[in-house]
Amino acid sequence: MSARGFDIGDRLLTLAAKEGADAVVFVHEAESGHVRFAASEITTAGEVSTTDARLMLAFGRRHATAQTNQVDEASLRALVTRTTALAKVAPDDPEYLPPLAPQHYFHNAAAWDDGTRGLAPAVRAAAARVAIGRGDAETLTTAGFVEGHADGLTLATTTGLRAEHRSTWAAMTMTARTKDGTGSGWAGAEATRAKDLDPDALARTAADKAKRSSTPSKLDPGRYTVVLEPAAVADLLGFLLEALDARAADQGRSFFSRAGGRNAVGETLFDPRVTLRSDPLDPATPGRPWDDDGVSLQPTTWIADGKLQNLHHTRFWAQKTGRPPTGDHGTYHLSSPSGDKTSAVELAEGVRRGLLVTRFWYTRWLDPKQLLVTGLTRDGVWLIEDGHVTRPVNNFRFNESPMKMLARLVAMTSSTVRVPAGGSPMRVPSLCCDDFEMASVSDAV
Repeated sequence: MSARGFDIGDRLLTLAAKEGADAVVFVHEAESGHVRFAASEITTAGEVSTTDARLMLAFGRRHATAQTNQVDEASLRALVTRTTALAKVAPDDPEYLPPLAPQHYFHNAAAWDDGTRGLAPAVRAAAARVAIGRGDAETLTTAGFVEGHADGLTLATTTGLRAEHRSTWAAMTMTARTKDGTGSGWAGAEATRAKDLDPDALARTAADKAKRSSTPSKLDPGRYTVVLEPAAVADLLGFLLEALDARAADQGRSFFSRAGGRNAVGETLFDPRVTLRSDPLDPATPGRPWDDDGVSLQPTTWIADGKLQNLHHTRFWAQKTGRPPTGDHGTYHLSSPSGDKTSAVELAEGVRRGLLVTRFWYTRWLDPKQLLVTGLTRDGVWLIEDGHVTRPVNNFRFNESPMKMLARLVAMTSSTVRVPAGGSPMRVPSLCCDDFEMASVSDAV
């Protein structure tokens, strides 16, 4: 993939050089295949191969970006012409920074698997048949998605910077419903290597949840101790990651803002057992070792022992504040060095009265500055009484903060799971936290 990406990049840079502009070329080559199933049968299947070239041209502080998915010579010339015209009428950008000089990047072989790139349609269909077969055996209606992806990314600039990265990922998600429509179960997984997915285990989990969540009893809203499975944890964590922005914090627009233009770095805001890191070279969360600006992504600790250690600094904000840029990381690992539980069920054993939650959906910001999020539970909520998961209950709308989720921590599992996140590896544990606000009852299943 990368050889073709550099060829496209070099052709665009040659054309851009004739215009006398600074140029940045980003080429994305993608191959993907999927099988979708619904109503307990395979409904669609397909394979897609695309190449996109994005060009940024700058004349002094005037710059513009345009993109094309046609890479023949005429289309590349047209892209340069269009981008040049846009850049020359753009206003000066006081925050513009020229492209970086050549950088050193580590090669991340752990992000690629040959077998996943060539994942055959028959393999994807076989995984779907396992899920459908499990549903048929359990008298459940099933739906889901099986997919495999291979991506090649290339970055090239007029300053001589060149970078490449190849990655693969496969994912399977499945929902099972009881015939009476009162029970629903979900399971999903993502991996760099398709062979690491276990369709039978996912199907058994979704089917079991569907049966156990059927005919739920009514439970009033309120504040509960909750055991959140990994999909729910990851959903809330995503909002926290979005908020870890140094500029917003320094300018008083963030939960992490403090008086006098300061931010909360150095403060203990979370339970001391919480650690959040990014490391694209970690085999458990393999990612691209550079970002779209060409910044080399170094192992970064965002939270350690409950203390906020870092916020995200763009190149511009890092230069303005005299700090090194963190780069735009795409991989995250939430863990607890002292976690001693092995499963959500074991977490529930320490709960006198609370809820076990499979996952959330339709999550949205309520108040970004307060880190307050709302959403709905889905695909299985159960009451926990005296350490035992006793009965299914209705779904809820929740209003809660990912910061408070990690500050009111009761326990976390020692193991972490990669959740489906569109190929951007995020590994999280199951966790138990106190005082989680279920604001109202939801009729969703």
